[in-house]
Amino acid sequence: MNSDWGQTWDEHADLFVARNWQECPSEKKKAWHLPNKFAYFQAGETALRVGIVASAAIPREEELLLAGVMWGNRLSNGAKTVIYFVAPDFSPFFLEAMGKIGGVLNARAVYWRERLTPSLYLVPEQRTGGSDYPTLGELRPTWRTWGQGLNPVARQQLEVVRDYFAGIEGIRCVLKAQQIAFLWGHLEIAEIVRRGKKFELGTKAKWEKDPELMGLWQKAGWVEASGHLNREFRQSVDKIIIQLRGLEERGLLKARDLLGFWLYQSAGVVSTLWGKAWEWPWLPAERGHNWVTVLGQWHYFAADGQMSIVLPVLERPMSEASLSLILAAVLEKSALLSAVTDDEGRRLEWDGRVQWLTLPEWEQDLRRWHCWLKAPEQFPIWVLPEGWQKERLENLSGSFSP
Repeated sequence: MNSDWGQTWDEHADLFVARNWQECPSEKKKAWHLPNKFAYFQAGETALRVGIVASAAIPREEELLLAGVMWGNRLSNGAKTVIYFVAPDFSPFFLEAMGKIGGVLNARAVYWRERLTPSLYLVPEQRTGGSDYPTLGELRPTWRTWGQGLNPVARQQLEVVRDYFAGIEGIRCVLKAQQIAFLWGHLEIAEIVRRGKKFELGTKAKWEKDPELMGLWQKAGWVEASGHLNREFRQSVDKIIIQLRGLEERGLLKARDLLGFWLYQSAGVVSTLWGKAWEWPWLPAERGHNWVTVLGQWHYFAADGQMSIVLPVLERPMSEASLSLILAAVLEKSALLSAVTDDEGRRLEWDGRVQWLTLPEWEQDLRRWHCWLKAPEQFPIWVLPEGWQKERLENLSGSFSP
């Protein structure tokens, strides 16, 4: 952490709307649950509070955004407050998300370039140009394109595998360049891996806590002369699915895995509220485009030409909400959703909202975030009822919007 922040602020006094900065001591940061990796400063008067949250290194942006609004909330006490985010660099999506901050908070970004003079540069509030980033993702392969590099026999065998898993209720497949995963919700039960012009097929159950069971279920698959998958593989898949359904019925799955499975199945009132589950079609175009990967963990639904997006918030609600602001900005400013269609080829339009689906104990934390937003209606809050694990989302509560 830069020990000369105070001197830096004094050298650039004309950049800020306040002077005479005081640093927040470590014990107060701890008491207020402020992320310790950042430095916090305050100044201003009763009618206008001013704060700085500074990072000497390029930060995890969702952590910086959360730190800034938490610090601003502490300083504000209901008064208008300006918060400066200071860091070596910001993604355009962080800057877009920062623009969503409102209420009594006004957020501004400042570049810190240690080796330059001056070393601080205020980012204009009205940014123009370079706002669209159309090449963040590349489309996942289809079954046809995935099989193009295989030899003719392997392509026929691939069709057998595809048809087998298509006939199992509740199983979804996710295609990547070198791999195809078969999943029960979030949990992988089998995978295909490309090996030159052939492929290998095998079961997977890394989520199973019993190593003996996991070992017993580990089976390789192949297409026999009869045109069917070998019996041992099919029996193993059956046992894995029976185990998962038993865990579901007994309420022994992790909350994320259980809720994820039901959302992928559009179970209960989900189909009425948002429509049919829609698979995220994108892979990162470049290694650094992690936003595309994280967005693939959200849930998407299609109904009557409209796309709805649901983010389950089952832990760390403040951090998840902060990240969702940045990822919503990714969707807004990129071309990821500009020309998507449903299963029947009809164009889908996103209404710009991200539905926060959460547990009763996290509702108030998300409501706090609503107080910091210019347009809280962009992030409606939905609360799962008590005992939701036993109800298969049949009695999902109504939308809690501002």
